[in-house]
Amino acid sequence: MKNARLAAAVHSASLFSLSGLGQRLFTWWFSGLVYPQIWEDPELDLAALELTSDKRILAIASGGCNVMTYLIADPKEIIAVDLNPAHAALTKLKCAAARHLPSYDSFFTFFGRADDNANRLAYRRYLRHHLDDDARAYWDKRKPLLGPRINLFTRNIYKHGLLGHFVGFLHFVARLYGKNPRAMLSAETLDEQREIFCATFAPLFDTKVVRVACRSPVSVMGLGIPPT
Repeated sequence: MKNARLAAAVHSASLFSLSGLGQRLFTWWFSGLVYPQIWEDPELDLAALELTSDKRILAIASGGCNVMTYLIADPKEIIAVDLNPAHAALTKLKCAAARHLPSYDSFFTFFGRADDNANRLAYRRYLRHHLDDDARAYWDKRKPLLGPRINLFTRNIYKHGLLGHFVGFLHFVARLYGKNPRAMLSAETLDEQREIFCATFAPLFDTKVVRVACRSPVSVMGLGIPPT
């Protein structure tokens, strides 16, 4: 069913064309987890939407980050939809965690660090029975060498999923050029971040390898954007 919905939304070219092959590759990639988190700025959305308690909002679930932030405005209803059931399951897990984990620290351990064995027990004790059948089946499903999919939260889920793997590849390319993206974490102000980026990482975008990669449809698909 999920592949049928994706195919209807994405496939517009013949299978026997480069565009058609790209679209079907995207469908295959997008059938699994793509966004463990997203990095848009929901505060700008809140300012633009001017949400109030009498308003309803329809939003893409994605990694659940924006949907959770919209709750701050206390709208009457948020309907989160997504062609990818993995994103729906993640959003449901975050909502259940916000309601039922016993403390802020336990929530941060689960989603902030996302690499602690305690998260597996927290899922079983506090969250699993609060999920609907689809979300529970998604997180309980056993994967080769991993066990139940919920074990991703003991292995840093942010390094997994299509976007996580793509970002990991970009870090690998940066290190090939002698640049370590973790240097950005040493900045204590936004101005220091800009200085480090401009001096260290901006020149990477002028290298042949990166310029070719940025023009590649595969790179766009690695960000979860369907090919045209």
